[in-house]
Amino acid sequence: MGTLYVNGVIRTMTHENEIQPAMFVEETRIIAMGEEGTLRRRFGRRVTTIVDLNGKAVYPAFTDAHIHLIGYGEAIGRVDASSYATLDELGKAFVQAEAVNGLHVAEGYDETKLDRAPTKAWLNQLFPTEPALLKRTDRHTVLVNDVLFKQLGYKASTVIEGGKIGLLESGEADGFLYDAAIEPLYALQSGSVERNKASLRSAIKNLYRHGIIAAHTEDLAYHGELSEVLQAYREVTEETGFHAHLLVHHLVVDQFIQTNPELPPTLSVGAMKLFVDGALGGRTALLGRGYSDDATTRGIEVHSPEQLEQLVKRARSYGFTVAAHVIGDLAIERFVTVLEKYPAPKGTRDRIIHATVVRPELLARIRKLPVLIDVQPVFLLDDADFAQDRLGLNRLDWAYRLKSLAETGALLCGGSDAPISDPDVRRALYAATTGTAGNINKTNEVLSMYEALLLFTKNPHIATDTHGRKGMLLPGYDADFVIFEQDFYLLRGEDILRNQLVETVQAGKTVFQADPVLR
Repeated sequence: MGTLYVNGVIRTMTHENEIQPAMFVEETRIIAMGEEGTLRRRFGRRVTTIVDLNGKAVYPAFTDAHIHLIGYGEAIGRVDASSYATLDELGKAFVQAEAVNGLHVAEGYDETKLDRAPTKAWLNQLFPTEPALLKRTDRHTVLVNDVLFKQLGYKASTVIEGGKIGLLESGEADGFLYDAAIEPLYALQSGSVERNKASLRSAIKNLYRHGIIAAHTEDLAYHGELSEVLQAYREVTEETGFHAHLLVHHLVVDQFIQTNPELPPTLSVGAMKLFVDGALGGRTALLGRGYSDDATTRGIEVHSPEQLEQLVKRARSYGFTVAAHVIGDLAIERFVTVLEKYPAPKGTRDRIIHATVVRPELLARIRKLPVLIDVQPVFLLDDADFAQDRLGLNRLDWAYRLKSLAETGALLCGGSDAPISDPDVRRALYAATTGTAGNINKTNEVLSMYEALLLFTKNPHIATDTHGRKGMLLPGYDADFVIFEQDFYLLRGEDILRNQLVETVQAGKTVFQADPVLR
């Protein structure tokens, strides 16, 4: 009837050094924890299976607190531009891949990791007669060919509020679209219920392989009609048991409120999502002064201060908290200013997403606000090749400030922003506890391993209605846990990246197993 896990290092995450040697699980719940002998005597014949952990480490299963589930699932099935070192190799793979809905799409290029940057001429040569789209790794910059550019109805002179069309020195469009200029592509890429279900299944299967059994996700506005996207979520989460906490994009929040959809226990609803700026790599994150490697731009203001205020007021009128994508210091300042004027309802928290470049005085202002901060420790690794170029040495001191953000008293939750970054939690733990990548040294901003693990275990559930049954290993809690070959607490540096996940258990059921010998 029940399974007794023994001879392990079972970290409950209730306190930094809390360890239990044995755990009894029955059906979907943790029943008891303690000494093996005590649990054997207490539960007797109810113990039908004994798992000898052989010193392996057990933690609460992980939650990715900022991800795009459908988008991640779609990206898994597409050309992964990040896996190619040369533009020629990428081009060969791109032309061989099948189009979906008549559109050729490749995901995740980073010009700093290719032998040369992609151009419109290169993409036109690959696809002279069919629409094609290449997404930068941050998804705030995309490259389109001439066929798709015309299909979107754009001209070089088109002015787009909250975005822009890239131009050559000649004044001709260069094929690059930024931020709000990308929004018309949503309709072209939108999936059917069945396609979205397939993407969700693919995403969840891969997340299980990383020990992730829940996610805070934002993709209700990008993949078709809201009702159909919700239908896909409803069916797949009920089928898998995977829990998804949904942020609601401001583009669909009115429709969401009007339809008032009924959701199963596997789904919950969070804040209204909006974007204040873009991304650092594509120079669209909104900075207080010009980029160090291009002083002609400070980034893109997706919403003016007046528009931002109206959006926050709309959220408040619906009783929503607000989740804002803010990477640059000026974007953070704009959002904090509005939150100071229109604070979250008592007992709730707004969400600051990313908070990559934070001036010291903004930390003091954040300290006074009821907020949680979605951090992506892995951005330190992903941005290493360009962060210093974009920001310069002085502003780099303001970036990737995990410890400083934690010291504001805000609740920190960890995410990957997949498909922007790899959802492998080990990379996040490595970045958060070492603080080094390339020529970037943020060792003054590191977290302890316990603090880093909290980002992906206990903390995301404090932010949702799952707190009290998920995120820790305690009697009465859901039997959601991961088993690793070694204890992260004892690992340093790249050994963290090499720690092997042995098993992922969701509600008492094994959903991923790397080592069948364990049982």
